[in-house]
Amino acid sequence: MSSTQASSTPKVVPLDSERERLADLERRSLLAEQARQQAHHLRTPLSVIKLISETLELELIDDQAHRGRLQRLLGAASTLSNALSDTVRSTRFGDGPPQRLDATTLAARIVRIYGGRVVSINGEAASADGGGLEVQVERDTFEAALVHCLRLIGIGTDCNGVCAHQPVLECRAGAASLTLRITAEGRQPPDIPGERADFQLMALAAERAARESGGTLTLTNDSATLELPLAPSAD
Repeated sequence: MSSTQASSTPKVVPLDSERERLADLERRSLLAEQARQQAHHLRTPLSVIKLISETLELELIDDQAHRGRLQRLLGAASTLSNALSDTVRSTRFGDGPPQRLDATTLAARIVRIYGGRVVSINGEAASADGGGLEVQVERDTFEAALVHCLRLIGIGTDCNGVCAHQPVLECRAGAASLTLRITAEGRQPPDIPGERADFQLMALAAERAARESGGTLTLTNDSATLELPLAPSAD
């Protein structure tokens, strides 16, 4: 009986470690972007409060009671400002040094992990090992940005129905830049709900990654196009 029970016990399927690693990068990237956005939105009104309080404090130099209240207000504003800075520091992501990376190989690998395919690299049929076109980026930030781009065109989200869409990557190199264009093939995905906070954060984080690498990101309903400067020749 014991052997029968053992044979009928469902096997535990191990998690796809690479997908799990990318999902972790994605989560950390979004947490860091959320902290940055919250700090940005709160620091401006805090600065206004501090400026007005400091001005009133000077005007009420002989009114010790009101000055004491203003000092408590200034102390509270400074405490909150410091707490915001601590939150941003504690959720830092992608703060390693930029490095030369084979962007086509890296992008192709991520697209294939999510069930997609690479149609061409510089106008030629794609090989399994990519195209060897290098850019200067921070690796974690770049990988997270690629996953965000997949989500934003409906890959692996609840916005694409039964997940019938698959990513397609096309890579093109110019004289000084590399273009990575990811599209969703399959049935036309519905519009990504722009009011959703998670998608807004994804777009902000991906755009930040492109900008900090000296490039740009262009998003449409079914495509994401990253244009990044090629790394200078190592010679």
